[in-house]
This record gives sequence, C-alpha cells and structure tokens, in this order.
Amino acid sequence: MEQELIPTEAMTSFSKSFSATPHAVRQARQLVGDRLAQWGVPAGCPAARTVALLVGELAANAVRHGSAPGRGFTLAVAMAALAPGGAAGPREGAAVPLRIEVTDSRADRYPVLRPFGGERENGRGLLLVDAFAAAWGVASAPHGKTVWCECLLHPAEMAPRM
Repeated sequence: MEQELIPTEAMTSFSKSFSATPHAVRQARQLVGDRLAQWGVPAGCPAARTVALLVGELAANAVRHGSAPGRGFTLAVAMAALAPGGAAGPREGAAVPLRIEVTDSRADRYPVLRPFGGERENGRGLLLVDAFAAAWGVASAPHGKTVWCECLLHPAEMAPRM
C-alpha cells in the first residue's frame, strides 16, 4: 500500500453500483472500457487493457470477499481530462492519472497482499494490482470499505491498436 498520487477533485469521473455477482465483474470491466473510449482512450490499447485488469481484480475481490447478503459493490473511476496543454488536463505528452475505487459492505475484511504461492489456484489479484498500479490502498467507508488504486496512463500506451 502506498500514499495516494493524485487528488480526485481534479478529474472527470463516474460511479455505478453493481450486484455482487461474477457477471457484475464483467459488466464493470465493459462499462469502464466504454467510458475510457468516450474519454479518448482507445479500446484495446495497452492502457485500456491495464485498467480493465485492475477493475476486474478489485471488483472480483469485492464480490468474493467483500459482499454481505443482499449488498453489492460500487465502482468509481476518475481520470484527468485529456485537454492538451490547458489547466483542465495534463500537458501534451504527459502521463494521465486515473483512479479506480471499489466500495463494498465488509469493513471487517480488509485485503492483504500475500506472497505468491505457486500451487494456489487463487489469491493473485492483489499481486496483480500491486504490480500494475502506481499506488493502491484501503480506506474506511460509511458502510464498508473502499479499495482504490491509481495508475498513470502513458501516451504510448494509449495508441490505438492496429
């Protein structure tokens, strides 16, 4: 866990609540991919794939470990605007900060980063988050907890795939 890199108030964002089902994890990944495309990050580019991986891991953890009966999770994503050069966005050629938050209902179950166990069939999600995110952490929420991560989307990773 690291300290947050970027202030969320300087970003464009959205949030949506989901039921705590495996299908909702897929829906969350797809929604984020669609929203990134609207924000100027091409579908299928390396940056979009990394964000989809991070959303999928955090959402899957919320479904598997953070859900209480009848309670789902909320996904929030915020990204600096892609306005070139102006105060509203990063300067041209600079990395674009993006933040993902998943809030679930289980304040009593915080995620723990564990060493890789080669024979385990699960338990690698936070290792992936730790590897691909610039920072991640956990914060208390009014009715649960929020697991967040931040990444920097570099211009070379946002090129459309051929």
